Amino acid sequence: MKSDFGNRVAEGWISERVFPGSQYYDQIEKYGMDLVCDIFKAEFADIRPISGSMANMIVFSAFTKPGDTIASISISSGAHISMAGYAPKNVFGLRVIELPFNNDDLAIDIDKSIEIIRREKPKILVLGGSVLLFSQPVKELSKVCKEIGAIVLFDAAHVAGLITTGDFPNPFDDGADIVTMTVCKTIPGPQHAFILSRANLSNKIKKTTFPGFLSGHHLHETVASVLVMEEMKIFGKSYIDQVLKNAKALAVSLSDLGFNVLAKSRGYTDTHMLLIDISPVISAPDAEKLLESANIIVNRNLLPGDSSFLKPSGLRVGTPEMTRLGAKESDMGEIASFFKRVLLDKENTDNIKNDVITFRKRLKKIQYSYQENEYEE
Repeated sequence: MKSDFGNRVAEGWISERVFPGSQYYDQIEKYGMDLVCDIFKAEFADIRPISGSMANMIVFSAFTKPGDTIASISISSGAHISMAGYAPKNVFGLRVIELPFNNDDLAIDIDKSIEIIRREKPKILVLGGSVLLFSQPVKELSKVCKEIGAIVLFDAAHVAGLITTGDFPNPFDDGADIVTMTVCKTIPGPQHAFILSRANLSNKIKKTTFPGFLSGHHLHETVASVLVMEEMKIFGKSYIDQVLKNAKALAVSLSDLGFNVLAKSRGYTDTHMLLIDISPVISAPDAEKLLESANIIVNRNLLPGDSSFLKPSGLRVGTPEMTRLGAKESDMGEIASFFKRVLLDKENTDNIKNDVITFRKRLKKIQYSYQENEYEE
């Protein structure tokens, strides 16, 4: 991120650059595209977008026109705002229909969704999202989309790292046409994004990315993203395995301490994140602020059934960053106890903050073992 690539400009596609001076960067970008295609089983990769929202907007711009219909889960059911919110509705003038969602199981209703897709014939079906505790029925819904000629877009921003290691289904295997992702969540890289697709969609994506959405595309971020993908290819399995173990352990610990962690009947989560319904105790915005004052960072989040961004019921908690810092399952109980002291016991957060700092200092950055596929301190 600190390299002098940050001062370079590489407008356009490889071998078609508008500015000179990018011959070495071009080699890196070509290597990165090939690497990403190999890891995700994609036929094409555009690694220039600078955010996940931009990646989704590039897809909408390339394959829809104002007045077209797209289908997505609702934001309260886990969609990102770039999937079902302001961007598709107000920026692109799209009609967004919501897929039926089972709030108890946190799952898309497959049969009802198939009925809606056949009836409404959306141009794009958008799956994935900002809250993904479990896999989605990509295969079942992709099949009906093929019948009506709809494109299936999967927003893998949050689960991209799990896909690299086989711990979350690869959307391409299940019929998706386009996959967008960021590299700053379960992939521990900078804030940057990729668009992956089948070959027949590549030209529209390329030409929409530039000159439609990007001039210079933050070369230093792109290079850092390529480096972190190489790291994930070699060491990612050990890291992601621990992320998943930590998420399960934290969910159990929080539940045991009295928090309403959602999806208990399904084992809380199959990914890196979990949801807490904190509304019976305190408002989610107040909970977020109290935790932050104790050096604990989570975010308030809409839960299925919530109707207002101003009054969300939930907290979204994830384990990738703590795992990156060296935390393991044995640490999750202590982390959960901090939550209890702040939110249930209402202890002075200055005292808890000092304990959090002490806890953090105990963690050691860890090295990843390729041969043994396990952590070594």
